[in-house]
Amino acid sequence: MFKDDIGALPSSIPSSYDPQTVLAQQIKLVLRHMPLALLGTVFTALCFFSTMYITYDLNANQKALNIFWLIYQCIILVALQMVTRLIMRRANRLSLPFLRKIFTFFTVLFLLAIGIGVPMFISMLYRVPLMELTAAKALIMLWILFHVALLAFCWRNWRKVEGLFYSLNESSRQQHGSALAIQIPVKHTLYLAHYTVYNILFICALAIACLWALAIGKAFTTNLQNVTQVIVLLGLHLGLLSGGISSLATFWRIYIAYTVPSVLVWIFLLVYMGDSGLAILSFAVLGLLFFNIFFAKHTSLNTLKAILVYLENENLVAQLQIKTRQVEEASLAKTQFLAAASHDLRQPVHALSLFIETLSDTDLDCHQKQIVDYAKSASQSSREMLNTILDYAHLESGQMIPHFVPTKLDNIIRHLIDEFGIQAHSKGLTLRYKPTDIWVMTDPTMVALILRNFISNAIRYTRQGGVLVGVRELPSSGPILIEYCRISVWDTGVGMTPSEIEQVFDSFYQIERNNVNNQGLGLGLAIVKGLARILNADLEVKSNLGRGSQFSITLPTCDEAISAVTCGNTVKDYLPGKTVLIVDDETTVLKSMHLLLQSWGCQTITAQTVTDAVAAFRSHQPDIVVTDFRLAHGESGEHVIMAINESSEPLTAPPFVILTANTSPQLFKTTKAINPTILHKPIDPKHLHHCLQQIAANQRQI
Repeated sequence: MFKDDIGALPSSIPSSYDPQTVLAQQIKLVLRHMPLALLGTVFTALCFFSTMYITYDLNANQKALNIFWLIYQCIILVALQMVTRLIMRRANRLSLPFLRKIFTFFTVLFLLAIGIGVPMFISMLYRVPLMELTAAKALIMLWILFHVALLAFCWRNWRKVEGLFYSLNESSRQQHGSALAIQIPVKHTLYLAHYTVYNILFICALAIACLWALAIGKAFTTNLQNVTQVIVLLGLHLGLLSGGISSLATFWRIYIAYTVPSVLVWIFLLVYMGDSGLAILSFAVLGLLFFNIFFAKHTSLNTLKAILVYLENENLVAQLQIKTRQVEEASLAKTQFLAAASHDLRQPVHALSLFIETLSDTDLDCHQKQIVDYAKSASQSSREMLNTILDYAHLESGQMIPHFVPTKLDNIIRHLIDEFGIQAHSKGLTLRYKPTDIWVMTDPTMVALILRNFISNAIRYTRQGGVLVGVRELPSSGPILIEYCRISVWDTGVGMTPSEIEQVFDSFYQIERNNVNNQGLGLGLAIVKGLARILNADLEVKSNLGRGSQFSITLPTCDEAISAVTCGNTVKDYLPGKTVLIVDDETTVLKSMHLLLQSWGCQTITAQTVTDAVAAFRSHQPDIVVTDFRLAHGESGEHVIMAINESSEPLTAPPFVILTANTSPQLFKTTKAINPTILHKPIDPKHLHHCLQQIAANQRQI
C-alpha cells in the first residue's frame, strides 16, 4: 500500500525519536516558508497569464477562461494559507465537526470549479478552428478528470483524518475510562492538527499541479507560433517547480504531486507536436524532472537530519537545564543544611573546649595535666578543622557578600596577635607586629579570616624562629590615584618550591614533605583565595625552600573615618566579681559556660529564652550579657538584646556579646543597630577570656 510522508516517517528516523515530534517540526518548517512560496506561485501565474495575453490573439471566451484560471488558483492558495493557520490556531481544541467543515469546503470548491469550468470550455468549442476541436475536447475531459481525482483525494484524506480522530479518542477512553465526553490529550490534538495540515497541503499542491497542467494544455490549443514561445512558457513553469523544492521538499511526496502532473503534460505535448527539436526538449524536461525529484529527495533527507539534530540539541538543552536545576537545588539544600548544621556541629565542640579549659584550671597532678593538654590539642585541632570546613562550604555556596566599611587595620591585627600569641609561645616562636595607623576600605570580617589563615599556617609550619606581621603603604600609580597598602605575614618556616607556590591556593592541596602535626585539611588558603576574589584584592606569595615564606594581600587605603577602641592587652584582671548573664537554649553549653566563668571569678546567671533572660536581667542587673545568636522557637540573640534594652534605663544597658556559628557577613548587617561584640563558635576559651577582659576593662574606665 502507498505510504504518505507521515506513514513513511517511522522507518526514516531512529526509533529513539518520536515521529509526532518530528512531524511537528516538519509542519512548522513548511508553514514558515509557505507565505513566500505562495507569493512566488501567484507571481509566476501572473507572468504566465500576461505572456499568453500579449503573445496570442485571444478571443473573449479564452480571455475569460484565463482570468478564471488565475482567480481559481489564487483562491486555492489563499484558502491553503487561511485554513492551515486556522487549524494551527485551534490545534489544542480540534473537533470532528470543525475538521469536517474544512474538507467540505474544499469539496464544494472543486465541485463549483467543475460546474463553472465545463460550460466555459464548452463555449470555447464553438470559436476554435476545426483542427483544434479535438484538443479542446481533451481539455474538457482533463478538467473533469483532474477534479474527480481531487474529489477522490479529498474524500480519501478526510477518511484518514477521521480515522485518526477516532483512534486517538479510543486511546483516550482506554486510558481515562469510558466517559461519554473524552478530552483528547494535548499531545494527540497537536498530532491531529499536524496530520490534517499535511493532508490539506497535499490536496492543494495536487490542485495547483492540475491547474498548471490544464494551463499548459490550453496554451497549446491556442496555436503556438514558434519554439521561442514554448521555451519561454516552459522556463516560467520549470522555474516555479525548481523554486518549490525549497518550500515543499520537506515532504517529498507532496513535491511529487506538485510537479509530476504538469511536467508529464509538457512531455506529452512536446512529443505530440511532431517537431524533432521539441521532441529532444521533452527528453531534457524528463531529465530535469528526474533530477528535481532526486534533489528533492535528498533535500527532504537533509531537512529531516537537521530536524533530528535540532531535536537532539533541544533534548540536550532540556537535560542540561534539568541537571542545572538539580545542581542548584542540591547546592541550595547543601547551603540550607550547612546553615542548620553549622550551629548544631559547633555547639558540642564549643562546649567541649569550655569544659576542657575549666578542667585545666582545677588541681591536677602532672599526669592528669598532660592528659588535659593532649585533650586541649585535640579539641583545638577539631575546632580549627570544623571552622575551616564550614567556612569553605559557606564560601562555595556563593552566599558570602562583602560589607565594605572604613576599617582600622591595627584593631584587626592586634586582635589576631593576641589570639595566636599563646599558640606561638607554646611552640617557642616569637610573634611580632609593629602597630600601624592605616585605614582600609574593606570587609573587616573577611580580612580577619584571611590574616587568621596566614598567621595560623605560619605558626604551624615554623619550627624555630618566629612570625612577623607588617603593613606597608604602596606608592600610588595610574591615572586614578588610589592608594594601597600591603599586609604581609613573614615566617622562618620550611618554605616552598616554585611548583608548590603555584598550587598552594588549590583546594585540599597539602605539601606532602611537611612532617607537621595537625596539618589541617588543605582548605585554609583556598578560602583565602575565594575571599580575596570577593574583595577584589591581590594576593602575593614569596618563598624560599628552607628559609621561610611571605604571604601578602593588597587592600585600598582610605582616610580615617571612624574611631575604634583598640583592643590592647590588659595587665590587671577585671573579670573577678563581674556578674554575667548567659543565654543559650543548649543545656550543655550553659553548664560549660557557667563552670568556665565561675573559674574566672565571675558570678553567672543562666537563661534559655528571651522571657527568662529579661526576668534574670531585672533581678540581678548583670554587668555583661553573653547570648547565643540562634535560640529555640525562632528566638535569637538579637531579640534578647532588644528586649533587655527596652527593660533597662537609657544609657545603662550592659555590653552584649553574641556567640554564633554563623560566619555570614549578613550577620553584621543584621546586628549593626545593636552593635554587640560577635564571637564565632567554637571559640577558643583564651579568646573568650580576652574579649570579656577588654569589656570589663572598658567598664572600669567609664
